Amino acid sequence: MVGQLPARWLRALLGVCVVLGVALPGRALAQDDTGPVRHALVIGANDGGGTLQPLRYAERDAEQFARVLTELGGFREDRVTVLYQPDVETLREALAYHAVLADMYDDDLFVLYYSGHADAQGLRLRGDTLWYEALKFDVRSIDATARLGILDACRSGSITRLKGAKVAPSLFAGEQRLAATGEVWMTATSADEMAQESESLRGGFFTHYLVSGLRGAADTGDGLVDVNELYRYTYDRVVARTGEAGATQRPHFDVNLAGDQGLALTDVRASDAIMVLERTQAGHVSVLRMSDGTQLAEVDVGLRDVRLALPAGRYLVRRRAVDGSLFEARATLSPGDPAVVRGWQQVDLVASTAKGASEHDKSGIDAFPKVDAFQARVQHYRDRSGAFVEDLNLGESPTVAGGLSLLIPGGGQLYNGQRSKAVGYFLGTAVFVGGGTVFSLGKDDVRTGGAATAIGLALWGASIADAAQHVHGSERHRPRTATAIGWSTGWSDDIRAHTGLMVEVTPVEHLSLGLDRTGYTRHPGGGWDLAVGSRLVFALEGERFRPGVFVSYGLRFGREGLDLPDNVVPSQRPLVLRGVIGGGMLVRYHVTTRYFVELDARIERDGEKTQGVAGIGMGVLVGRNRTPEPEFLRGERRGKKGGDPDP
Repeated sequence: MVGQLPARWLRALLGVCVVLGVALPGRALAQDDTGPVRHALVIGANDGGGTLQPLRYAERDAEQFARVLTELGGFREDRVTVLYQPDVETLREALAYHAVLADMYDDDLFVLYYSGHADAQGLRLRGDTLWYEALKFDVRSIDATARLGILDACRSGSITRLKGAKVAPSLFAGEQRLAATGEVWMTATSADEMAQESESLRGGFFTHYLVSGLRGAADTGDGLVDVNELYRYTYDRVVARTGEAGATQRPHFDVNLAGDQGLALTDVRASDAIMVLERTQAGHVSVLRMSDGTQLAEVDVGLRDVRLALPAGRYLVRRRAVDGSLFEARATLSPGDPAVVRGWQQVDLVASTAKGASEHDKSGIDAFPKVDAFQARVQHYRDRSGAFVEDLNLGESPTVAGGLSLLIPGGGQLYNGQRSKAVGYFLGTAVFVGGGTVFSLGKDDVRTGGAATAIGLALWGASIADAAQHVHGSERHRPRTATAIGWSTGWSDDIRAHTGLMVEVTPVEHLSLGLDRTGYTRHPGGGWDLAVGSRLVFALEGERFRPGVFVSYGLRFGREGLDLPDNVVPSQRPLVLRGVIGGGMLVRYHVTTRYFVELDARIERDGEKTQGVAGIGMGVLVGRNRTPEPEFLRGERRGKKGGDPDP
């Protein structure tokens, strides 16, 4: 595998591949590739740095996974990059390398595998963190037809909480094209579980059963192991085995695939050496390599014969029957005809001797080939990755950022290093809130200060939302069908204001229905209104702006506070119930994906009075973001493969 080569050999090998692949991509495809191209990045890291206790078998797990890809998955060895104990920058450069490799082919599968330390925020590498948001961004920058991410680490299920990719309509089902397109993530744990290693298996539970499944234990009879079969087998075995120890580990699966035939990962039929376990010898079977005692496969036999694809060699096969008795047999596999395991003998259980993990060249990829055209493209993807991380300010606290802007407008922006934006939010809020308050002191006209104060409060809210959004944020586009909750104030030409709750539900894009300025408002002169309103909106959907038209209807109940004789005290003023109907235009500006400011203007019939009303409001969008990512956030289009990177 690539990562196991000395660094100088690695640079030379990749240099040759790059020259052939970049300078003559058509010839390389014609000569070397008769079907979909498969390439993979495999990482094993025992040491997470800091105070984390080193793992024993993460690097060995990576070695086993890389081996099964090249033996049964159709992955050429020069397209499988194996890294042992990389730092964050080395890993990001390797991802950029595979992004460029994906650009060279129209039909390809990319697999990312990681075994090592992680927490709820990201992968832990040499004391640094590769945030899940950044990892998913880098993986999606690899414009492959299908992408598969596999993480064997603690709390790795956190990555599946991030928004899944939108997949397009339609590896072995077709020789010329992939049978499925899209993205799949398989993780060893849920978001709050620990991944476990096993001394007896000399590896992680998850990877052990993953590799065992890929070698045929997960196959349901057609000789191909697809992602669905693999997940079902791995989940069942990991839950059962870890449950016996009292700390159940539950793998997680997040699939976004299109296509009728699924995504096959290994072809058991492609192996030169096949072990056959007959269904007449039912029980739980473990297969150990006799040279070093390594357990390579584990499978339940009973309903059908099981075929396991294994390297040629001598094996010890153990079978625990349904009644608990233990049997052993020996088998020698060689290229050619499948070997049926026979000659079972009942034995007492004897623990196998575990050996230490094999030594690896842990230098990994410390440099990539210095071929100008190829290196420029690698640097392009690295720059995009770095800009993404810098833009999100990953590693800081959204709670702290939002809290600072709540105390002082612009404080969170200063915390995020956005100095000019911090000054703008502070001055804008101070001018509108402070100025509105000063000009309205001792006056009975709400138009002198109320509108300015409302604008200032909207800016203040924008400062809070913007500060939190730009820290470790995972949403890169706004929801189009979420529920909006906020407030809105409207001012009429008779010095009256109405403020109330705004709640809008958007069941489909362009159409919203909900409450409009529902609440209690006091007016100059001692008047008040209790209002209930509704609004139907038809709007255009932009990423930042949402302009639209609306009609509104409601009821208002209260006392008039204007145009009444001075000798009439407030308690003697009549109570009035009025119907209100109106219509107008609005524009909503999304400061962040979830926070917006809204301006509207309407003609309103309030009882017997017709008047113009101008309003301002603010709110947040709540609920799950089910909106597909816009095209410009999904990476380069497949039609650009092989072309120059965007500037």
